[in-house]
Parts: sequence; structure tokens; C-alpha cells
Amino acid sequence: MTTKITFVGMPEVGKTTIKKVIFEGEDPNKLVLFPLEASVRIDYSVHEFMDSKIVLIDTPGQSLSDLLKDEEKQRKSFENANAIIYIFDYPTYIENSEDIINDIRSIYNINKKHEFGAKIILFLHKVDLIIAKKIGFKLAIVKKQINKLLSLPEELSIHFTSLHPNLIYTIYNALSDTVGTFSEEISNLKDLIKKLIKNLSKTISLVSNKEDNLIIQLMSDDFDTSILFSLYEKIYKLSSSPDDLLSKSNLIILDSKILHAVSANISVFNANFKNITFLSETLERNELDHLIGEIKEILN
Repeated sequence: MTTKITFVGMPEVGKTTIKKVIFEGEDPNKLVLFPLEASVRIDYSVHEFMDSKIVLIDTPGQSLSDLLKDEEKQRKSFENANAIIYIFDYPTYIENSEDIINDIRSIYNINKKHEFGAKIILFLHKVDLIIAKKIGFKLAIVKKQINKLLSLPEELSIHFTSLHPNLIYTIYNALSDTVGTFSEEISNLKDLIKKLIKNLSKTISLVSNKEDNLIIQLMSDDFDTSILFSLYEKIYKLSSSPDDLLSKSNLIILDSKILHAVSANISVFNANFKNITFLSETLERNELDHLIGEIKEILN
């Protein structure tokens, strides 16, 4: 299966850096110290992701205004695209939200006018630059604000992303969520997990790929999303420990919340996946073990 994705956004918001880190294996810490030069032309590349082949179009930020006016360039960049991902960073949004909102509206209208049929997705990048103890609450407010300002006939998907080591899960999950719409392997596993947790309370499931990056995140309706970024940081620290603590049952303490966590390796069923983890405020270890058992039995 081939999925065509177009990256678009203002200059220096991180489009090419995301591509280099996610699809080409570059070290994000190295790119922070030695930033890439700004792209000056449209770049086409092909990558493998799970069971999908990704055709990625990386558009230069310097030419964004031309792209939004030139129909020929629009067809080159957007025609036959499965997804158009508009990437903007948090500092630029704070300083220049009006221009960003206008860009997104323009892309939405171009997509409708030419009937490209692409899914438009927003990545609010560099969220690690937000200085706030409860970053989740702040981002929930930002999400509502963006959709209110856009005032479009439909709400657009918004992902909050970062390449900071403690939050690297966010960008993999955002891209996986995008590609997962077109990936049979990801879609099937998501559907299975959804059925298992749909009637549960305050429970989340995370799945990593063979490179240990989070590619699936599903949760019950009442899960407290304000703790997600603290949870990402905690999981990063645990998974980086020599004892591989997430392979066992654990209690994870976040502020005033205590979550039971159970993880298991599912690569024997599909080599593209590695670990599945369930975390819950309400379920005990034996109940989480039962969920793991159900997953394994169905996959088998």
C-alpha cells in the first residue's frame, strides 16, 4: 500500500527535521546542535512505514505564500495526497496566530475547491518549549482555541508534537495516527484494542514498534489527557532503564494519580510491533493481565 503525505508550513518550524528523524534515523539531539539549512525546493522521498510505502513531499516554507496562490504548485504538492500535514511550532503560533489560521483555512479551501480529497492534519510542534507544570491542560485550551478561530465546517485533527527525547513519543504517535488510517496492520490492531477498552474506565493502551517508538495510543473516554505528557516522560525514563521496567507490572505515580501498568511483547505475532502496554487508574494488575491475555489469544 502506498500513502502520499505532504508536509507544509512556514520556514523553520521543523518539517524537514521531522522527516530526517522519523524516516531517515537522524539523531534529534544532533540536529538541535547543528540545525538543517532551510529547504529551498520541493523534496520528494520514499520511505517504508509498517506495511505502507510513504511518498513524502516536503515543501519549502519560504515558498508557502506562492504555493497557496499558484494552482499548478498546488496540484504538484497536493493532488492525490492522502494527507496534508500543516506543521507549525508553538513559539510561532503565540507570535503569529492570525497568519497560521489563515494558512490553514487556505489549505482547507484549496483541498475542497480542487477536490483533492486529502485529510488535513495539524501538527503543533515544539511543545517542549511550553513552560507549564500541567502542559496537558494548556494544550487542551489551545486545541479548542485553534478550532474556534478556524471556524471550519469540520474540526481538524490536531497533534501536539516534539522531538525532545522525553517527548519523542508524540511525533511517532502523530505520524502513526496519520499513516494508520491507510495501514491495514495498524488499523486492525487499533480496532481490536478499541473493542477491549471501550467499556473500561480511566485506561490507556500504548503500542510500540520494533524500534521502541510509540505508534498506537488509545484510551477510554474518561482518561485524563492532561497527564499524557507527564506519562510520556515517565515511560521514556522507564524504557531507558537497564532493567526494562516496562516489561513487568508496575505502579506509575504521576502527581496525585497512581496507574497500574502491565506490558507484554507481541512481536511474535507481528514483527512490526514490539510491546503493548495497558495503564489504568481503576484496573488492578490481574485485570490488566487478563487484557494482555485476551490480546495475545486473538492475535494468535
